[in-house]
Amino acid sequence: MKKAIFIGFLIFSVIAVPAQDKKLSRKERKAEREAKLTEQTKKLIEDKAWQFNASQMLPSSGKSRSLTTSYNVVLKDNEVDSYLPYFGRAYSADYGSTESPMIFKAPIEDYSVEDGKKGGYVVKFSAKNKNDRVTYTFQIGSTGSASLSVNSTNRQHISYHGDFVPITEKKKE
Repeated sequence: MKKAIFIGFLIFSVIAVPAQDKKLSRKERKAEREAKLTEQTKKLIEDKAWQFNASQMLPSSGKSRSLTTSYNVVLKDNEVDSYLPYFGRAYSADYGSTESPMIFKAPIEDYSVEDGKKGGYVVKFSAKNKNDRVTYTFQIGSTGSASLSVNSTNRQHISYHGDFVPITEKKKE
C-alpha cells in the first residue's frame, strides 16, 4: 500500500511540477501587460490616430459625474471628432441652443506632443467649433489612462478622465 501511494506521488510530481513552471508569476504577467500597453500608447501617439473614451467628468463648479453613455474624442487625419457632455457656465451662447458645445467635428490646429511624467505624454491641440475656440490638453499615462482638460473662450473650464485607446469604428444602423 505504501509503495502504491509513493509511486502515485512520484507520478503526480513528475506531471504537475513542469506544468507550474510554464505559468508566469503575477508580477511577470502585470509587467508584460504594462509593456504591451506602453507600446500601444507610444504607437498611437506617433500615428496621430487615437480615441479618448471619457468615463468621468469634472466641471469647474459642481460635483463630478460618472458617465454612463459612450462619450469620446477621436483624433484622425488632423481632424477632431468631439462628442462630450458639458456642464458649466457659458459666457456667451447661441440663443435657444440645447446641444453641447463639445459636440463638433473640426480640423485641429497647433498640435504638439511633449514627454510627460513617468513615461507618459502631454498632447495639446485646439479646434474651432461654431462660435468658440476650444483647447484640448491630454495628460496620457504610459499605460493608456488619461485625463483631458478643456479650455474655451466662451465657457468655463471642464475636465474628463478616461482611457486612451485605438479608434473603434462606429456601428451604422
